[in-house]
Amino acid sequence: MKLRSRLSLFTLVLIALLVAGISAVIIVLLEKQFTLDSRAQQETLLKNFVRVCVESVDSRDPIIAYNYIENMKKSVPGLAYAVFMDSQFQKVLGENKTFFDVYPDAVSGEFLRKESLVPRGPAAEKIDELSSSVMMGSQSVGLARIGLWRHYLAKEVQEKVVRVQRIVWLVSLGGVFVGVLASLVISVQMTRPIHRLAEGAKAIGDGNLDVRVDENRRDEFGFLAKEFNIMAVKLKELDNLKDDFVSSVSHELRSPLAAIAGYVELLTRKPLEQIPLEKRTKAFGIILESTSRLTQFINDILDLAKIKAGRVEIRKSPFEIGRSIESVVGLFLPLFEKKNITPSVIVPPGLPVVMADGEKIQQVITNLVSNAYKFTLSGGTVSVSARDTGSAVEVTVADSGIGIPPVYLGQLFERFKQVPGTREKTGGTKGSGLGLAIAKGIVEAHGGTIRVESEEGTGSRFIFSLPKNAGETVQVKNIFS
Repeated sequence: MKLRSRLSLFTLVLIALLVAGISAVIIVLLEKQFTLDSRAQQETLLKNFVRVCVESVDSRDPIIAYNYIENMKKSVPGLAYAVFMDSQFQKVLGENKTFFDVYPDAVSGEFLRKESLVPRGPAAEKIDELSSSVMMGSQSVGLARIGLWRHYLAKEVQEKVVRVQRIVWLVSLGGVFVGVLASLVISVQMTRPIHRLAEGAKAIGDGNLDVRVDENRRDEFGFLAKEFNIMAVKLKELDNLKDDFVSSVSHELRSPLAAIAGYVELLTRKPLEQIPLEKRTKAFGIILESTSRLTQFINDILDLAKIKAGRVEIRKSPFEIGRSIESVVGLFLPLFEKKNITPSVIVPPGLPVVMADGEKIQQVITNLVSNAYKFTLSGGTVSVSARDTGSAVEVTVADSGIGIPPVYLGQLFERFKQVPGTREKTGGTKGSGLGLAIAKGIVEAHGGTIRVESEEGTGSRFIFSLPKNAGETVQVKNIFS
């Protein structure tokens, strides 16, 4: 059974049970109320009869009471008898057969003088009786008794109940009908966004990652649609990342492999001694450079995979970060001189020793200095500095390069993310887009932070910090999840 049908059926059953329960309670309560109203009417009838009896005794005219009794017989449905036992006249006014069926001894004078009588005749069980003393001042002058047929009173109450019951059931049926329509509308409103989400999921499964669902709702379905769209965007980004990865890997592998293949073919065409020394030296240098480039690219991919999987162990020991900075900058001095870039190192004396994996922190510094070198034009500057912030040692790699547009600042530390157009501006080779992701993973594995500050056209500043009170050994977790 479909969700819409189940929702409609559940709502219908719930409404039916609710309406039936409310209707039953209303009918029971009304039946009790009708019974109470009937009793109140009987008491009012008795009070009026007592008042007439008082008037009859006061005027010494029994005809008044007798005529009223005769009128009651005609105007009160269900009246079995109405009698006034006047002790002064020593007789029963308004007597009839039913009264004598209930009170067989009513003909005796002794019976008339009794204030409390117990019905004991054959009709006693079928009659509801009300009685009251007739008082003039503080003196009792008689008894007024009214008897009403019990079955008639019950029938009258039941007729009222049936009329109300008919109205209640008609209203209930209308309520059920409205409830059914409401349940259908609600089920449609609830299942429609689910169908849209299902269609969107199917479209994504079919490869259409541009699909989006309507999220203009302020309920849980709107929240779910929003999260679905976020998921679709991330899937699209992952798909683009996959394409970028394939493109990067293809480029990183194709260029050095093509260079290696070309120069190997050149060297194998004729004996080496017939090839000029200059060409041989150039060929071997390019082959060495290309193999180093391939090796570095593969190592970067393996390092990133290990960091993502949480399988890289950071072995910490006392580490002088100032010496590492000077060592890295020293390695880049020939490149700086070739490109006419002015380097500088600013390390204050007495910089604290930190607990870190020296080899991996040096890899971070190398990656940052390498980027500064690649994106700084001839005649620019590259500066590496360190300082003690109290709780950590902060390292800053600054350059006067081309800078980074603000829109790309939040993506720099993602895998295979590169700023478009930088290669055209700097004229250098295209990188793999892994260096900053690896640097972020290593720094955060040490419990530190890394960030970038940049302004397009004026340069960039990459800043990372390492806490001074870190433990000896840390197992890297999946920091990219």
